Amino acid sequence: MLARTVPLLVISLFALLTFACSSETGTADSKNANLEKITNESGIYSIEDFINTGFKVVKEYDVSELEDSTGAWFGFWKNDSTKSIVLDYEIRTYPSQQLALDKGVKYVEEVIGEDAILGKSLSSWGEGIQDRRTRSGRGMSGSESNTVRAKYLDYIVFGNTMILCEGLDLADARQNCAALVNAMDK
Repeated sequence: MLARTVPLLVISLFALLTFACSSETGTADSKNANLEKITNESGIYSIEDFINTGFKVVKEYDVSELEDSTGAWFGFWKNDSTKSIVLDYEIRTYPSQQLALDKGVKYVEEVIGEDAILGKSLSSWGEGIQDRRTRSGRGMSGSESNTVRAKYLDYIVFGNTMILCEGLDLADARQNCAALVNAMDK
C-alpha cells in the first residue's frame, strides 16, 4: 500500500508545483496582455517621452496629410526583459486623445492585421507605407515567410499617442505595446 501511495504523492506534488509556477508566470505576463486598447485619457506625451525609454527613431514622417496629427515616427525598441528581440513600432501623436480617436483610428486600422492595405496608392495615408510591410516574421518559414504582410498587428491609444505594434499574433503585438508603455512608468 505504501509503495503505491508514494508515487501518487510525488506525482501530486509535481503537478501542484507545476501549476503554481505556471500561474505565477501568467500573472507577470497578464499585466501586459490585458492592457486596454484605449488608456490614460488625460496623458499628453511627445516623442521625447518614448526616446527616454530607449526607443530609437529611424524616420520622422511628414504628417501634413495625416489629419490633425502633430507627428509620426518609425523606430525600434529593445524590451529590457527580452534584450535579444528588437521590435519595430510606429508612434503617432495628436493634440489630445479625443483627436487621436476621432481622426487617427481610421488611418491606423487600415494598415494593421491580416486585411491591411499595404499599397501606397490604396492607403489613405501613404507616407511610410513601406515601413509597415514585412516579408519575414519570427516563426515564419518556407513560402509563408516570403509573403508581403502587415508588420503591425495591433495598436493602442495611450493618452494622445497611437502606438502601432509588431508581434507574432494579436496577443503578442498587444503585449509588445504594453511593454513599451510600461517602460514609460519607470
